[in-house]
Parts: sequence; structure tokens; C-alpha cells
Amino acid sequence: MSSISTEAKVGLFVLAALIILAYMSFRVGEYGFGLKKGYLVNVVFDDATGLEKDASVQIAGVEVGRVEDISLKDGKALVTLRILPSVELEKDVEAKIKSYGILGDKYVDIVPGTKDGTYITAGGDITRTGQQADIDKLLSELGIIAGDVMKITSSLKNVLGSAEGEANLKAIVENTRSITENLNRVVTQNDEKLNLMITNLGEASAEMRNAFAALNNIVERIDSGEGTIGQLVENRDVFDNLNQTLASIRDITDKINKGEGTIGKLVNDEDTVDNLNASLKSLEKSMDGIERYVSKSEQFKTFLSYRGEYLFDGGDGKGYFDLTIRPKEDKFYVLGLVADPRGSRTVTDTTVGATPTTRTETWERDELLFTAQIGKRFKDIALRGGIFESTGGVGIDYFAFDDRLQVTFEAFDFDSDRNAHLKTYAEYRLLKHIYLSAGWDDFISNEGRESPFIGFSIKFEDEDLKYLLGSVPIPK
Repeated sequence: MSSISTEAKVGLFVLAALIILAYMSFRVGEYGFGLKKGYLVNVVFDDATGLEKDASVQIAGVEVGRVEDISLKDGKALVTLRILPSVELEKDVEAKIKSYGILGDKYVDIVPGTKDGTYITAGGDITRTGQQADIDKLLSELGIIAGDVMKITSSLKNVLGSAEGEANLKAIVENTRSITENLNRVVTQNDEKLNLMITNLGEASAEMRNAFAALNNIVERIDSGEGTIGQLVENRDVFDNLNQTLASIRDITDKINKGEGTIGKLVNDEDTVDNLNASLKSLEKSMDGIERYVSKSEQFKTFLSYRGEYLFDGGDGKGYFDLTIRPKEDKFYVLGLVADPRGSRTVTDTTVGATPTTRTETWERDELLFTAQIGKRFKDIALRGGIFESTGGVGIDYFAFDDRLQVTFEAFDFDSDRNAHLKTYAEYRLLKHIYLSAGWDDFISNEGRESPFIGFSIKFEDEDLKYLLGSVPIPK
């Protein structure tokens, strides 16, 4: 063992890790991966969701710059681009925000303009912009529409699912069929008459005199009481039959006014009208409930992550698979599995007769451990407690640089016969979903199990998972 104390080792390692992470942060921010040289131009987008600083700027798939800064201007996103000195942008170029790669990272794509010899100077503006379609918003609206369709389907099921509803539906179908047949017959007859009218139109002028002659003949027949009109004028029985028909129509109208029959109830029965109004109000309340539920569900977040660590002392790898559920901004739950090559410790006490009790300690290697924690966040500090690697423990996290840097301390597996398992590490977000970490595991162990480690993490939010799953092709 080294003559340097455990506390000194911890302090030196944490100091070295923080210096390295700070150096990486300042180097990345200062030099921008070699694109700090160049001139700045500005462009205003209606929405720059997902676009981050240092994102790529491309023309025809070739990188020509990086995003220097993103700020708010008059309710819109003001994006400052740093363009390579060797690249000249025409006055009428068009800038668009696009996505590429499996992680859906955003970049700015510039469409070249007219080669007329006028170019944008340093500090100038790109005036033409295009916006990419918001897939998440479209999916959200489709989800709301699907919910509305399911609600309407359920209402129709309640209305038509009973025996009375089935009978009414059959009656409606029969009436529709009868109306359709009558309409087809009328249309067929009208088609024949229309064709006949077109055919006879050319002969109309030649038949005008014959028509007047026929009209005179008709008038003479009416006067003599021949034909339907003649009988109506001259025959009293035909007139009486017409009066009876009008009386029947009046009786039907009186029954409707009295509320008799289906149509009469619909027109005059207030209970029927009230029930219809109540159904419409119930549907309106249901739609309001769906909107409130969707608004509440937007606050619920889920995170899925994997972290791998390499332990220098034993040359082993350790893996963590965690599911974090955050119902509120300041409250979260962590469920996970830990693949530890060193396994878990089992202590067995043995007593034989008067022989003093002996304690045997064994390790189950390559055992799968579990995690179940509850946490609370207070601004830049988060406190956790629960099950750590199948033992009770607590933890504290400190966040800095807009949550890009996380420093963690954990204590668990408390036992009177051995030192508690203490672990500390720092984790830095290198890319949107990629994190690098370094730390010291079990650094006060009195059993020689302390070990420095390095690792990396991959983390996804539920919106990222939705995007990835939506991009996976479905086999046909």
C-alpha cells in the first residue's frame, strides 16, 4: 500500500478530475473545434428548438462554420453563425434548421444564392429562412385527434349498442335504402327526359305551330270535360277526392303539433330536447377533461440511461442501467440494475459447542444488483436515498454549468465490521447524449477494494426515445 493516506488520495484525484474537466470546458468553448476563425453573420428563426451552440453550419453537406450564439430577439431566435474566411455568402442565401444522424442533432443548412457578385459582410444578416416541420408537435396533435376519435366511438357504442339502438339503426338503414332507390329511379327518369329534350331541341322551332294547334285542342277537350284537368274542372267527384287528400295532410300536421309519433316528440317533447342538450354538455365536459389530462401528462418525464465504468485496480468493468421517473421538476425516482464483477458480500457466523463464534465472509462474483431510490432537488443540489447496489444508502449530487457538469458523492453498505462503501465521481456532458465520468470507488475500504475508475454514459429522454422509435422502419 502507498504511504499516502486515503484522504490525500481522494483529494488529489478529485482535484485532478475537476482541473481536467474545467480545461476541457474552456478549450471547447474557446476554440470551437477549430472554427473560431472567420466572420459572424446573423439569422432570425421563428423557432430554434433543438439547435445548440457549436452546432454545424453546412453548405451542400460540407461544413463551413459553427453556431456561435443563440439568443432571444422580439420573441424569435437570433442565431449568430461563424463562417470560415474562405467562404463567401451571397446576399440572397437561405438558411434552414435540419436534423441528421440517429440522435437527431440539429444543424444549420445554407442554400446558396445568386452569383451576382454581392456578398454578406461581417456582422451582416441572412434575410431568407426556412423552417423544418415540427414532427413532435404533429405527433402530439395526432395523439389528441386519436383520443377524440376514441371518445366519439365510445359514445356511438353506448348509443347504438342497446337493442333499441340496433332497431333504430336498422330502420335508418332501410329508410336510406328506400330513399336511395327512389333517387336512382328519379335520376334515371330525368336522364331519359333530358336526353329526349336535347334530341327534340333541334326540332322545336318546326313544331311551334303544331304546339299551338295542340294547345287549342287541349283547351277544347278541357271545356268538354275530357282528361284529368277536364274531369277536375267538370267532375265533382275528382274535386272531392282532392279535398280529402288535403284534409289527410292537415291531420298529419295536427298530430305532429300535438307531439304524436317520432317526429312529433322530437319537435314538441321538452324531455327529448333536454336529454339531447345534456348529452352535448357531457361531451363538452369530457373534452375538457382530456385537455386537462394532456396538460398534466406533459409535466411527466422519463429518462433512460446506461453508464459503464472501468476499475483500474482489478481491470474489471462495471455497468449501470437506470430508469429515472420525474413526475415533477423537483422530485424523481430511480430504478436500476448494476452488473458488478466483484459481486456482493455475504457474512456467515458459525458457532460449534464452546468454540467462539467465527465469521466467514464470501463474495458472490458477477452478481446482478438492483437500485431503488427516491430523490429531491433543491436548485443545484439533489439529495437521494434508498437502495444502492442492493444495500441501503444515501447520495448527493451537485450540478453546474447548466447541468453539463455533475459531481456526486454516495455512501452505502454500512457495516460495523468494515468501512462503509464510499464513492465519488464527476460526470461531464460531452455531446447531447454522451457523458464522460471519472472518480474513486470504495475509497476508504479496509479490504483493499478501493479503485479509481473512468467511464462513459448514454442518456435519453422520453422525447428522444419517441423520435428514435418513430424512425425505426416497420417490417411489412
